[in-house]
Amino acid sequence: MSEYDRLVRRASAAHVPLSVMFEVTHRCNLGCVHCYLTEGPVGRPRPNREELTLEEIQRVLGELAAAGTLFLTLSGGEVFLRRDALDIVATARELGFSVTVFTTGTLLTPDKARELAALHPLSVEISVYSARAEVHDTVTRIPGSHARSLTALRLLREHGVTILIKTPLMAITSGEYRDLMALAESLGAGCGFDPMLVPRRDGDRTPLALGASARDLREFFGDPVLAREWAQPVPCVPERGDELCGSARRTCMISPYGEVFACAVHPLPAGTLRERSFDEIWNHAPLLQAIRAKTVADLRAGAGGAGSFRCSALALIEDGDYLGRFRRGEAMARVHAEARKEDA
Repeated sequence: MSEYDRLVRRASAAHVPLSVMFEVTHRCNLGCVHCYLTEGPVGRPRPNREELTLEEIQRVLGELAAAGTLFLTLSGGEVFLRRDALDIVATARELGFSVTVFTTGTLLTPDKARELAALHPLSVEISVYSARAEVHDTVTRIPGSHARSLTALRLLREHGVTILIKTPLMAITSGEYRDLMALAESLGAGCGFDPMLVPRRDGDRTPLALGASARDLREFFGDPVLAREWAQPVPCVPERGDELCGSARRTCMISPYGEVFACAVHPLPAGTLRERSFDEIWNHAPLLQAIRAKTVADLRAGAGGAGSFRCSALALIEDGDYLGRFRRGEAMARVHAEARKEDA
């Protein structure tokens, strides 16, 4: 077992929020067709709530540091639509966090890239949906977005920043993943694929219809090179031991409005940081206490069939039971097993 694995296990056992995702805005200058946000992106309603101020975010970051958080992911929307985005990163680094930034890269100027690099983030991850500009721009619904994202990746690489191209598996991009890997290699970037699209935050399942077909998934999982790059951005599956999920045990998500969620997918907030401290919510919110008390043994009969594709939050959203079956995950697990069997 690696030292990191030991750290994760200790954090889970002690309920330390080792890794936190912080959505600092829902506003976005792109309108990606599969986006799970109901507000903020181009083509969707504007947010009608006030985002946390820089001062509020700085206070929260201090509370996270005191709680034991080591890994902080700053996400959006588009992070750089906030004029104080670099100030947020700077505060996080001053507090000792290992910082990952999720961004489209489309607003990253040479000056911003240099300033971000000087703050030494762990990595910057940019979604690129295709090696072909016309396909990527169809997904984002913004002409020229592909070129701007690639420019950002080049700028960051020039400044020595670790970069990652990430993409969900979708019908519109099927058959293009090897080309995307080649693009990433040419840019000096890592490459990660996610087979699991998620519903919008209001439960709208429209994004799910855009996912890769069973045939496309079988080809992906059966490709030994591509399968190596299959990564789960937010680990949320049953692991060694008896814990059901890392959610509320060692990870959580904070919204732009200060709401604390068990993870980036769970639909119900546990409390708001405008009313209570992080310590109060993390250690005493009934919802988080209930979630972290569950183990694999609490799953309903048949609910373990999704294997590593299980997500209890998605089971709740899509099938109505946090501890029940996750049918979409089960179907994906079957395709994965078939592909692995054929490849053996």
